[in-house]
Amino acid sequence: MSEHENPEGVPQREHDQKVHQPASAAVGAPIPDSVRPVRRVGRRKDDPSQTEVEHTLTSAEPAGIHGGESYAESHEPNTKFAEFQVSALFVIAALGTLGFCAGYFGIDVHDRLGGPSNWALGGGLAVALMATGAGMILWAKKLVPHERAVQEREAFHSPEEEQLAAEETFLAGGRALQLHRPILRRSLLAALGLLPIPAVVLLRDLGPLPGLTLRKSGWKAGDKLVYPDTKQPVRLGDLDIGGIATVMPEGFTTPDEYPLAPTILIRFGPNEIQSAKEASWGYDNHVAYSKVCTHAGCPISLYEQQTHHLLCPCHQSTFQMNDDAKVIFGPAARPLPQMKIAVDEDGYFYCKEPYQVPVGPSFWERGGPE
Repeated sequence: MSEHENPEGVPQREHDQKVHQPASAAVGAPIPDSVRPVRRVGRRKDDPSQTEVEHTLTSAEPAGIHGGESYAESHEPNTKFAEFQVSALFVIAALGTLGFCAGYFGIDVHDRLGGPSNWALGGGLAVALMATGAGMILWAKKLVPHERAVQEREAFHSPEEEQLAAEETFLAGGRALQLHRPILRRSLLAALGLLPIPAVVLLRDLGPLPGLTLRKSGWKAGDKLVYPDTKQPVRLGDLDIGGIATVMPEGFTTPDEYPLAPTILIRFGPNEIQSAKEASWGYDNHVAYSKVCTHAGCPISLYEQQTHHLLCPCHQSTFQMNDDAKVIFGPAARPLPQMKIAVDEDGYFYCKEPYQVPVGPSFWERGGPE
């Protein structure tokens, strides 16, 4: 009998095909573990001098090969569809990346506080990452040949005498520590038990949450606008056209008492205010806006009379002051809040209505809507 034939007279290659690919298996169906090729690796037990890794199969056939053709080739109809699925996912990932770039360059980050931009960037990146991951998983699941790898090793446990010696060494160390003495043992447990308490106590510094306090700027209806240095009220006509002044609410003691109260009063020339809302909230071409930048809370006072731009010195956020203080450059996400002002019978400016939106930087701890 030839060495390439089995006792039944069937050539070895044909016999292997019958062993590894039953006739009842559907094309493209997963290969059961009982007939899946086995690759044995590692040093043979009967030859300790062997140094090279031995690769053998129970059927003397390379792993993933059936009758001389690869696993993918023998399942061509199924792999063609799987190839189409994987390629489609990669195309979707590419489109997601292009969508991210289009959102970054094509959507204004200041539109509706950056909402559309965030959705476009996050959605594009999510589609790209998820489609890429799904494509790689499908590739490995349906296109990569599957096999079992078995590595024979010696027993991992130590000899019994070594285990006993290690146990005795551990117990001897415990006896040497004198843990059998009650006062030592109890004091040690007390010290270790109380040690985590400082970490728990320090968690108190994480709160309490500010609630609605960050919505209170310190202004209330009827407060006169006063100069911070002299605390004298601001009279209509004190500012020249193009002039700007920092004001505080009447009765304040120190600027630190009302950190969100600093306000800038600007006088425009006739017909320079472009926003009807801004003009109606002001008085005789005078408007009042928060001096606290909506990006990081820096005080703003760099005003350019010709362009009506107000520049934040910290991160260069620029606001168009004659058009609702809209952001035209920089990282600020929203305009400066405007305060309604009026003039009393004595000619002094006063707060007609406090700020209707939160003053200062935008962040989640504002405490929700009022």
